[in-house]
Order: sequence, then structure tokens, then C-alpha cells
Amino acid sequence: MNKYKVEFVQTEKFIVDVRAKTEENAIKKATKLWNKGSYQETGEIEVELNMVYDVTGTDDPFNP
Repeated sequence: MNKYKVEFVQTEKFIVDVRAKTEENAIKKATKLWNKGSYQETGEIEVELNMVYDVTGTDDPFNP
């Protein structure tokens, strides 16, 4: 029987509300607020299968 590692990617979406004159300015302001924890969770989470690795016969640590 072969040994596999299956990789999943989870994406979670957040919203930061800002007022700005330009999109570039909005990104800067939103980044500052994001770093302060001022954001809203949308509750949307996506999980996707990303990669499958066959680690049979490798030195890769394996924990079934």
C-alpha cells in the first residue's frame, strides 16, 4: 500500500469598510485597519483539494 499526503487549502473571506478618494488609498487604509483587527467576517469559507503527494519510499515524516 502506498503512502500519500493530501493537501487542502482553506480560504476565509473578510470585509474592511473604508472611505477613500481612490482605490489605492482604500487599500492602504483597509490594510491598516486589518492589522488592527477592524474587519467583518463574512462567514464564507471555501475548502479545496490542492495537491496529492505520493511519499512512498521517501524520508518524509508520515503519521497515518
